[in-house]
Amino acid sequence: MRTATRVLLLSFLLAAAAACGGSPGASSPGAPAGSTTVTAVDFQFRPRAISVTSGKVVFFLVNNGPSAHDMVVADSTGKAVARSSLVQSGDTFTFTIDNLPPGTYIFYCDVPGHREAGMQGTLTVT
Repeated sequence: MRTATRVLLLSFLLAAAAACGGSPGASSPGAPAGSTTVTAVDFQFRPRAISVTSGKVVFFLVNNGPSAHDMVVADSTGKAVARSSLVQSGDTFTFTIDNLPPGTYIFYCDVPGHREAGMQGTLTVT
């Protein structure tokens, strides 16, 4: 009887944990403290709009898509100001920008065809 109760309790806890999705951009397990989690799925980033404070900005990139992705941050003129490494499917990467001034930026995946397919978002730095 104890084993059945444990299995039932474990099943309940796993179902409850799966139902708790967490908010977009919030820290994920393994993410550095103070980082913003950005997930790459198929041809989109989640979240698509990110707000951070100026200075040192840390992104925790999670690739849940089937192909490799990167993240480029560009200023309002389109000039790239920072670029992550290529993150393979199923992997994570901590992407740090040491001194990002206030402004509005775009971020996108630079893998050929990905940005054109909609893999980009807006970064607001205050």
